[in-house]
Amino acid sequence: MAIGDAVAAFLGTAATTRQPSSGVEEQISAIVKPAGTDRIVMYNGSTLLSFIENAVITSDDANGSAQRYPGDYNQAAMLTNSMYLQKPGTTDRIYIGGVQTNA
Repeated sequence: MAIGDAVAAFLGTAATTRQPSSGVEEQISAIVKPAGTDRIVMYNGSTLLSFIENAVITSDDANGSAQRYPGDYNQAAMLTNSMYLQKPGTTDRIYIGGVQTNA
């Protein structure tokens, strides 16, 4: 992949990590998480910090039941090899999308 390439991935029903290769950065700006069982966390290999816990679709209408207006708009997660996304649960399927910002 190169700078500016789209990043799109499903985090399946297993505990899953999205960790870019060394020297690569990704900006994740869309998360589709329609179920509320598994959370998304930022992880550095030893410490978890919750990022999204409940059901949320970042493009959902402000009146939608999965939207916690305005908290989920205009947020992005910058992923690197040392700070990345993890889905520690084993129930939900979650989509993430964004762009590679450094190679």
